[in-house]
Amino acid sequence: MRTEVNGLVVNLFGKKENQPVIFVHGFPYDSTMWKNQYEYLSDNYYCVVYDIRGLGKSVVGDGQFTMEMFVEDLFAVIEKLALMKPVVCGLSMGGYITLRALQKNQQVFSA
Repeated sequence: MRTEVNGLVVNLFGKKENQPVIFVHGFPYDSTMWKNQYEYLSDNYYCVVYDIRGLGKSVVGDGQFTMEMFVEDLFAVIEKLALMKPVVCGLSMGGYITLRALQKNQQVFSA
């Protein structure tokens, strides 16, 4: 299933009742880099895979990209989808986004 959150294209795989796992891709890639992972995990987890602002199918916005903006986008995805204690997995720039999100509010995440 595909949805949109604040101009971000978000793809959802698996059952919403399962433990959510959010995948945050690296630069300059898009969410398709996680294909093997979400295909493997979607039977047991609710996989949330989105394109970071300005990459893939997500909007560019005003073109002023900051780490704080990327982190706020991640929190918006969590809030809009009502994800409870998701696991977050980030690679490269997605890892930096993940680490900053944990710094800002570690209690949102389970791992």
